[in-house]
Formats: sequence, structure tokens, C-alpha cells
Amino acid sequence: MPFAIIVRNLRLATGLILIVFVATHLITLALGLDSLAAMEAWRATLMGPWSSLPGTALLLFAAVTHAGLGLYSIARRRSLALSRSDLVQMILGLLTPPLLLAHVLLTRLSLGLAPDIEISYGLMLVIYWRLAPDYAIQQLLVVVLVWVHGAIGLYGWMVLKPAWTRLGRVVLPLLFAVPILALLGFVEAGKAALARFAGDEAFHGAVTANVVRLAAVKPQLDTVQAQVLTVYWAIALAVFALVGWRVFRSRFRTLHVTYDDGRVARGRRGLTVLEVSRLAAVPHAHVCAGRGRCGTCRITLDQGTLSPPGAIEAHALALLHAGAGVRLACQARLRDGDVAVTRLLPAYVGAEAARAPEDWAPRGAAEPVQ
Repeated sequence: MPFAIIVRNLRLATGLILIVFVATHLITLALGLDSLAAMEAWRATLMGPWSSLPGTALLLFAAVTHAGLGLYSIARRRSLALSRSDLVQMILGLLTPPLLLAHVLLTRLSLGLAPDIEISYGLMLVIYWRLAPDYAIQQLLVVVLVWVHGAIGLYGWMVLKPAWTRLGRVVLPLLFAVPILALLGFVEAGKAALARFAGDEAFHGAVTANVVRLAAVKPQLDTVQAQVLTVYWAIALAVFALVGWRVFRSRFRTLHVTYDDGRVARGRRGLTVLEVSRLAAVPHAHVCAGRGRCGTCRITLDQGTLSPPGAIEAHALALLHAGAGVRLACQARLRDGDVAVTRLLPAYVGAEAARAPEDWAPRGAAEPVQ
């Protein structure tokens, strides 16, 4: 299997692992609408597998791999011409690791440093709502941002599948309901934990003892967090510096793309035709946001030369049974001269054109979009 396909599939697989983990965590929090006891009772069932050695290893592998491949995908870019959803995804993807880090350190690494700490939802909720309310705000941000990031990615993948017409009516409500119920459960369970902390001496004593143990290892946790964040942001800055250098280096290599409706857009060597369209605000279909999945951005090359098809493009075109000379604008890059292209689908097409491409067979030049 070509490397590009392996990378794309691995990024998808690790993303699915992470969203399943987040979903189980949110479902457990949602049980707080019933009671704090229900959260604790279901914790072993829902979260236990992730706390095991294989589960922890799988989660760590998925998190590191997904974050690394996200930075790798940014590093390969030759411009930052992004759709709004892609821009949101990129920002959320960059913010997710730092936001999750404090939670992971508190709930995982602290057990390694102080095995006598008894981590429970009651303990964590008292810490969040009474002893360190800034952590509560951070957790709310984690829930919202991580879930939105995962939900956008999951939707972008599933909406292209033919089964979406049946699954969508179930999946979409769940994507909204799960985080809302989790936040409500987080609040209700927090109230119950605070009430128990105030009225139950045994619980108050157990929480206080665990807080003292956590305070003893906090300097070590802070040191680890600072080191990890320093490395992470250094890599992220290096990635953006690389993209910036590519843009700077190619700024004098101006090329032109002429479209089927007579528009002419300026681009640079190395940009994809779709990136040129985005930068010049030329209407161009791209349901999957340029990931080479949907095929809605396909074009024919009328003049000039483009980069040869890569593995992702060849795979997508084969699935579409595209004819000779058809290219994906999101994958075909400008090379040594000006080009002229014809967009084969109207710019307004939606995901239905990817789910049933036979219903959107090209009929000559794309219709100009007003």
C-alpha cells in the first residue's frame, strides 16, 4: 500500500480511537445527571478498558500519532489557503494536546508518582468545583474543543459514505447531544460532590488526604507539563516556519490558471489547482476540503502540465472510474508553466455528489457560479 494511503488511513484510525475514548468519557459524565454514584458505578465498565495497560498504550499511541500526523499534514502544505471548517479544525487540532495534557497528567501520571492516590469522580469534581475552579473551566474547554474537533472530522468522513443517508439522522443528533448531556452531568455531579464534601466527614477526609498527596507531586507534574509543552510548541512553530519559508521562497514564481469560464487566477509553483482557486476566490467544488476523498473538485487539463497523479489521487480516480485526462484539483500541483483547466462539476455541489458520483456525471464545462 502506498505511503500516502497508509498515512491517511492511520490518521483516520487514530482519530476514531480518540473520539471513541472521548465519547466513553462524556457518556460517563452524562451519567452525573442520574447521580454521582451512577458515574462511579459505570466508570469501571466505560473507562476501565482505557485504564488497563493495553488500553493506555493504545490511547497514547493514538494521541501521539494523530497529533504527529496532523503536524505532518500542515508541514506538507505550500499555502494556508483553508476553508473555514479546515481553519477551525487546524486551530482545534493544535490546541487539543495542550488542553488534554493537564488532565492526563492529573489522572494518569499522578498515579505513577503517588500510587496511594485514590482517583475518583468525587475527588476530581471537588477539586474542579471547590479547590481549583480554573481546572473546571479548563475541563469545559477540553470537552467542547476536543469534541468539536472530533465531530467535524467524523462528519467529514462519514458524510461522503452512501450509508450517511440512513446513519445521518442518528449520528448528527448524537454529535450534539453527547457533549451537552456531559456538560449537564458534569455540573449536576459537581453539585452532588460538593454537598457530600460538606456533609460527609469520611468523604471530606478522604478527599483532603488525596489532595495533600496530589499537592506533593504537583511540582513534578508541572515540570513534565512544561517540558512536553515546550517540545510540542517548538515543533509546531518549526512546522509553520517551514510552510512560511515555502511561501516566501516561491512568491516570485508566479504562474497562472485559466478556468473554463474565462477567469484567470495567479498562483505559485507547488500549489494545487484547488489552492489557487481558494486564494483567488474562484468557485470550485471541494466537499472533502481537499483531502482527495470526494472527487468533486475534478478537472480536465486543457493546456500546460501539472504534477503527475500521486497514490491518493490515483486511488480516488480509480474509484470514480474517471476517464483519461481527468485530475483532482486538490492533488494536481502547478509545475513549470501556466495551465488551463475545466471544472467538471458545478461549484455548488454537496456531499451527494460524492455519495452518488454517477448522478453527477460531468456534462462539459462547469456552470459559472454568480
